[in-house]
Amino acid sequence: MSSARRIVGAVAALSGCLVVLGISVASPAAASSFGLPTPRAGQPHFLGNDSPFRLNVISGSGKRLLTSVTGSFASGGVRYGGFSYTVGAEPELAPPVIGAETGDSPPVPEPKRYVGRRMVSIAKSGPGVRVVLATDDPAGRKIVLILTRHRGFLGVEMSVSRIKGVSAMSAAFTTSPGEAFHGFGGRRESTDLRGLDMTGWVLDYRYPDASTGWYSPYPGFISSRGYGVLLGGDRISRWRMASDSPRAWRVSKQGASLRLSIVTGGPKQSIRRLTSITGRHRLPPNWSTGAMLSRTIGILGDSAPGSYQGRVAADVDRIIAGDLPVASYGFEGWAALPRDFVDEQIARLKAAGVKSFLYLRSFVSNDSAGTEKPGAFDEAIGRGLVATEADGSPYLFPSPFPGGQAAIVDFTDPAAVKWWRSRVFELLETGAVGFMNDFGEQVEPGMHFADGTPAAVMHNRYPVLQAKVTREAVDAWEKKHPGPKVFFFQRAGFSGRPGSAAYENGQFPGDETVDWQVGTGLPSIVPDMLNRAVLGSPGMTVDIGGYAQFTRERPFLPATSAELFTRWSQAAALTPFFRVHNSGLDGARMPWDFDGPTLERWKAMARLHDRARPLTRRLWRRFEETGIPMTRPLWLVDPALARSAHVDDEWMLGNDLLVAPVLVEGADTREVALPGGCWKLHGRGRAHRVPEMTVDAPIGSLPWFSRCGTRPLG
Repeated sequence: MSSARRIVGAVAALSGCLVVLGISVASPAAASSFGLPTPRAGQPHFLGNDSPFRLNVISGSGKRLLTSVTGSFASGGVRYGGFSYTVGAEPELAPPVIGAETGDSPPVPEPKRYVGRRMVSIAKSGPGVRVVLATDDPAGRKIVLILTRHRGFLGVEMSVSRIKGVSAMSAAFTTSPGEAFHGFGGRRESTDLRGLDMTGWVLDYRYPDASTGWYSPYPGFISSRGYGVLLGGDRISRWRMASDSPRAWRVSKQGASLRLSIVTGGPKQSIRRLTSITGRHRLPPNWSTGAMLSRTIGILGDSAPGSYQGRVAADVDRIIAGDLPVASYGFEGWAALPRDFVDEQIARLKAAGVKSFLYLRSFVSNDSAGTEKPGAFDEAIGRGLVATEADGSPYLFPSPFPGGQAAIVDFTDPAAVKWWRSRVFELLETGAVGFMNDFGEQVEPGMHFADGTPAAVMHNRYPVLQAKVTREAVDAWEKKHPGPKVFFFQRAGFSGRPGSAAYENGQFPGDETVDWQVGTGLPSIVPDMLNRAVLGSPGMTVDIGGYAQFTRERPFLPATSAELFTRWSQAAALTPFFRVHNSGLDGARMPWDFDGPTLERWKAMARLHDRARPLTRRLWRRFEETGIPMTRPLWLVDPALARSAHVDDEWMLGNDLLVAPVLVEGADTREVALPGGCWKLHGRGRAHRVPEMTVDAPIGSLPWFSRCGTRPLG
């Protein structure tokens, strides 16, 4: 039968027909037979064929944006089909486990993957359409699709007629060679993730691949073709973005259902709509966007009794006495220090006009890190405020720090939430006005929670709960104590409806290595920042100097060098935050720990950052309304630069300021890609209208450009 004949009702013949699904229908008569509204001109919609089944997403202008794979093919050890499911354990969705090595898991039987072949029925279902697909499953299972449109979103909800034995669902769509995929949260590889095979799972550096800590993944992206995708739910997912085949991308998700929200329009429209679901970073207090110094606890360097306390006292002396453009100071080990000492140092800083911020972590431990109040571990265990084993005993795991066991706070337990609030209040009662809200990646298989949520769901959900209960505690504190607004930022994060971004003021990328490595060190902060920014989390505070002096391949890296510290300071100067936090094994190296020229270079960058604060905060206020971030990738500002070699080492602060830091050791020049128009280096002198140029960048210089005729820095 010709594919030109249209379905006009749920009882119409289905074989070989072109069917119009969801919103776009053949005529008003057809609409009434489904009970569907007639679409207005310019509305995005679904369009499909029934045999073999194919689903298209059509833009309001009639452009085909997205097409499901027709038929099936095998690649990368999996089966690609438009809509498919797995019966039996799905190895591609096995979650990583702390301490496990590749190959530790016992072999499992080969899974059976089945694909939807043809449509067998279509009918109205609430506000949308229910489409049933026959599959090649000998057990006769069918795939059920619910297709909807609501407030500019197209929805695809996928399930199976009988869920017993079904472990995973997947959807695959065609892609052309030129399509780029942007987003996915804190990814460091590139601002275009095409060609990657990625897992949507909150990870820190202790998992099998020690070079990758994906602390804040986002299960969604923005396509260069004019659409965006968000995967619903918290279970582990796998994204093969033309990694196995250049003609398709595929998403799979653990469980017997899968939900995709699809938005259409240009990149900015997609960003606005997706972040309206997942949330956007809140504008932080003004003080927090000034220069910040953090006194980390060195795992090796601060272990002697009294050594950390002495370093904090010396820092405060230096800040008060010195000519340093410092807005705030943080000391992570406050909880283990004498309370009168903590109060005294915070009061001294306050008298000098410097704010203080402290530290919390989402697990309790009897380790030697020095960040836990004495007795907190025993109290939380004794009161049953932590995740448990199946028998109700505390679920203990090795602390990331030497010398102890750890347990995570159960944020689904009202008593634990109340206890957490008391910890936030205790912190703020010191006079501090902010804190790092650390960790959140530790939910492991076998953990049990008070509300019954399985660990497989809680793992990604946990940092969202951590941010939510912390925000509620902060709101409660501010209601009782009018005055300076409280600032907090997290390491772990995830999306949701809303996700962690809706509650935080910022994130930090998580323990960058103290080196120049593209995937983990200084260069990694640029794509990481930009991939977060376009999906609601632009408030990124990098660790100036890097933090991790350890990887699996190189267990002890040297401390931050003067050159690395300078280049990292320059890279952070025109970002939302400017925070020194480095050298996790040896302890922090402050700006004055280097030679005089290095200190002066840091001070110059701190002053440049202060100069940019009015611009950053104006852009942040607009971001809260529109979702368009302050720090913008080149592809978002000028699509002509989408394929530039510099999309991963430059960015825009707004539309009129381009930042091109030196990210290569020993370099004293760098090549710069310029958007179309006229630009001036450092906002003055000669006008440049070339797409690329090489500029001098000696150790004391940060290359940045402003658009001719503008003064973004005042």
